[in-house]
Amino acid sequence: MDLVEANGQRNQHRSLGEYLEKHWFGERPAGVNQDQSLREAGASLATGPHGIIRLRTVHSELSRSFEVAVIEDLLDPHMPLLADLLSGRRALLVTTPTVAKYYRSRLEQYINGYGLDVSIMVLKCRERSKNLGLVARVCQDAMERRIGRRGLLIGMGGGVCTDIVTMAASWIRRGISHVRIPTTLVGQIDAGIGIKGAVNFRGKKSYLGCFYQPEAVLIDPAFLATVPKRLLKSGIAEMIKIALVKDAELFELSEAHASEFISSGFARPQNEARHALWLAIVRMLDELETNFYENKTYKRLVDFGHTFSPALEAASQFRISHGEAVAIDMALSATLACELGLLPETTLERILASIAFVGLPISSRSLEPALCRAALEEAARHRGGAPNLVLPTAIGEATFLECLEDLQTTTLHKAIRSLSQRSNDGRQGSVLRLFQQETECCPREGQTITIPSPESQQQPT
Repeated sequence: MDLVEANGQRNQHRSLGEYLEKHWFGERPAGVNQDQSLREAGASLATGPHGIIRLRTVHSELSRSFEVAVIEDLLDPHMPLLADLLSGRRALLVTTPTVAKYYRSRLEQYINGYGLDVSIMVLKCRERSKNLGLVARVCQDAMERRIGRRGLLIGMGGGVCTDIVTMAASWIRRGISHVRIPTTLVGQIDAGIGIKGAVNFRGKKSYLGCFYQPEAVLIDPAFLATVPKRLLKSGIAEMIKIALVKDAELFELSEAHASEFISSGFARPQNEARHALWLAIVRMLDELETNFYENKTYKRLVDFGHTFSPALEAASQFRISHGEAVAIDMALSATLACELGLLPETTLERILASIAFVGLPISSRSLEPALCRAALEEAARHRGGAPNLVLPTAIGEATFLECLEDLQTTTLHKAIRSLSQRSNDGRQGSVLRLFQQETECCPREGQTITIPSPESQQQPT
C-alpha cells in the first residue's frame, strides 16, 4: 500500500492527496473525467469505476522561527531583555522548588521593578512524576489567573519543568505562547532548546507529548552555578553525545575541561566553558532544525544514547537519572560499534574514558540482554519500523544500524559483559566507584544523601 511508511523513511507518497494524484488524477484509467477548473482552484474531481472522488488540498502553515539566545545575568535589574519580552502581557511563570529557593527573591524583584504582570507557580516535578496531572495543574493555575490568548507561560527550570510547560501551553486555548528559561545543563544544551514537550504514561518515558515550539529560549549560564554536580554530570553526558556524532572539537573540549566545568559550575575556564556550551547548543540545533517534527526521516543522530536509556531509567524507577542512562547507552552503543568492526578499539577506549572520567557510569545491573532487546524493539516501533541505532564510527561521526537482525544476540551479550568487566576492573572501575560513593545528589530540597550505586540514586528536582 502506497500510504504505508517505509523502513526508516517516509514513503514517497506521504499524503492521501499524493496517492490520489498518482492513481486517479495523474494516471487516470480510461473513462475518467476531470474538471480542470477545479484543479486550478486547488480542488479536484474525478469519476471512474469506483465512483466520484472530490479532493481539496488544504495548506497549513504551522511552523515559525524562534530564537535561542545565551544571555549573561538575565535577572540583572539592568538587563531589560526579559522585561521587554513580557511587557504588556499577562504571564504565568512555572518553576521548581529548587530553582525558587535560589532565585525567587531576585525574580520577584525583577518583576516588580519593571511592573510586569507575571505570577509565579512553584511546581514539584521530577522525572518519575512527569505526568498529565502536572500538566493539568499548570492549566488550572493559568485559568485561575485568567491567562488569555495573548498571554504566555514561562518554564524556568530543568527539562522536566519545560516539558510540562510546553505541554500545558499547547493545550491552553488550543495553544498559547511560551518561553523557556532552562536552568540545568541538560536543559540548556538539549531538553530545553527544541520544540518537544512530553510526559510519562503507564511506565513509558515520554510516551505522550507534542511538538510545540517556544516563542524564545533564553539561556543564562549563571544558573549553572547552583546546579548540583550530579546534574552537571548528566549535562556533560548530553554534551558528549552531540560531540561524538557531530563535532570533534567539542569532544576535545569536554575531554580536556569537563572536570573543571563541573567543579566550577561551568564558570572555569570561562572562555572554554562558554565556547563548549555554545557549540553544544548550535550542533544540537543544526541537527534538530532539518527535521524538527520528525516527519522527514526517522534516522536522527541526536538519538545517540537514547535507545537503551529510556528502558534503563524506567527499570530503575528513575533512580538512574536521564544523563546517567544516556552515558550507559553511549558506552554500550560504542562497544557494539567496536564489536561490529565500525569503530577502532583505541577510539572506544577514548570514549569510555571520557565518560567515566567525569564520574558517569558505563554499566548498570539493569543492563541485561532482555532489556536491551526490548528497548531495540520499542525503538523500532517509535522510529517507523527500524531501530536506527546510532553507532559512532569516529569522533564526530556516526552511522545507523537499521535492521535488528544485523545485531546478533552473542554480540549484544559480549558487549554487555565487556562493560560490566570494565566497571569492576582498574580501567574505569575506580572512577565508577567514586561515582557510586559521592554525596552530591539532592533528591529533595536541601537534603543530601549517600549514593551506594547508580540504581539507588534519587532523581533531583
